[in-house]
Amino acid sequence: MNRVRSGFLIIVAALLAGCGGNGIPPAQTYAVVTGRAYDVATNQGVPGVTINVDVVLSATTAADGTYRITSVPVGQCQIYSVTPPTGYAVQGALPACGSVTAGQVVTVDIPLAHS
Repeated sequence: MNRVRSGFLIIVAALLAGCGGNGIPPAQTYAVVTGRAYDVATNQGVPGVTINVDVVLSATTAADGTYRITSVPVGQCQIYSVTPPTGYAVQGALPACGSVTAGQVVTVDIPLAHS
């Protein structure tokens, strides 16, 4: 029984060692999208706004309306959706973050209006 258990642990250790390669690129190969959701009438930050970038990456704004999305793949970046709290709507079309490069920090502010 101990022999089987030891063999299993050796196999698991070998598999984990094999996974430690260059499978995940370092942070410098990604971009960051940051910004602020704000009320267009008062210029005050709006908390609780969810911003989705490239479908799977998202952040929710803090009390001051700011957000930060890390690990954005390089290339064409798109604000996929913005979900404001009840009583607000996105003013105009969704803003774009455009083409991003490794290590770049892109600022995309989100204007909101009372609905």
